[in-house]
Amino acid sequence: MKKLFAAVVISSVAFVSTSNAITRGEIEKNPLLMGKMLAKRCAWCHDINRIVIAPPFKTILERYKNVPDDTLKKQFAEVIKNGSKGKWTKWMKEHIKAKKLGSVEAMYMPPQRPYYNDKEIELIVNWLLSLRK
Repeated sequence: MKKLFAAVVISSVAFVSTSNAITRGEIEKNPLLMGKMLAKRCAWCHDINRIVIAPPFKTILERYKNVPDDTLKKQFAEVIKNGSKGKWTKWMKEHIKAKKLGSVEAMYMPPQRPYYNDKEIELIVNWLLSLRK
């Protein structure tokens, strides 16, 4: 009886897990989900809330909280396309402790243009700005 109960529970959990999965079609129909999916490459260095090796997205958004969305969209798109260096040096000195990463002054965000086209960058920026709300 215990084995039957365990099998039913496991089957139910598996069914619920797979039935709640988001399909590729649903992602493609929802620009914010598509932006989130595209931003997975950003997770190499950024997380939404915790420090990986770069500022979390919420920290970035907090710094620019008084900047209007339209202005911020342009600024973020440029940074994603062309990279940046030096904007977060002070923050990184205070928050990044890993000696293996080398000098904080030498760290930078590399251009993502080779990986994303303009439309994909726009989707990522829109998803990022959705985290403000």
